[in-house]
Amino acid sequence: MEACTDEQLVIWIRQDCAEAFVELAKRYMSLIQAKASTFCNGDLEADDLYQEGLLGLFRAAKSYDGEKNASFRTYAGVCIARRMITAHRASVRKRDLPAHICVSLNDTEYQDLEKDICSPVSDPESLLIAREAFQTLHTRLQNQLTPLEQKVLFLHVRGCRYSTIARKLGISSKSVDNALQRVRRKMREFC
Repeated sequence: MEACTDEQLVIWIRQDCAEAFVELAKRYMSLIQAKASTFCNGDLEADDLYQEGLLGLFRAAKSYDGEKNASFRTYAGVCIARRMITAHRASVRKRDLPAHICVSLNDTEYQDLEKDICSPVSDPESLLIAREAFQTLHTRLQNQLTPLEQKVLFLHVRGCRYSTIARKLGISSKSVDNALQRVRRKMREFC
């Protein structure tokens, strides 16, 4: 296998030869590591990025068209980078999710809100990631926030003004502001 060209290994990989992919992965590990170094952040560990890079390499091997003007190395580099970019964006979305979503007060509202948040996503992988992140956030907020803080947060994210929230909940506008400050502090602590 070591004497084979990358293109020959690709042919073997398409015939489900695991040894061919192992050889190809050995050849491209330095490229994967180099590309991973540009995406390392607090949310993604190097091992996760290597795994994404290997998935990108495998996809490149399965979809490479030798009749196009690009070499396999060039094509694989693009596939690896795109896979890592997708993983990076997903981790950023997870990190930024609390700023864009809210917690509902009952199951019906929760399901409606989850549909609103996840429905514009057309990619099944992104949809799954968004749902998991939403459910994790929902659970954390239920455990960390008081019932009053949950209600205030829900109404605030729905676009209600402080005075409207105060009137609906029978509290002062200052209590609404204090509740939102506590929510922000708690969210910073666990996000």
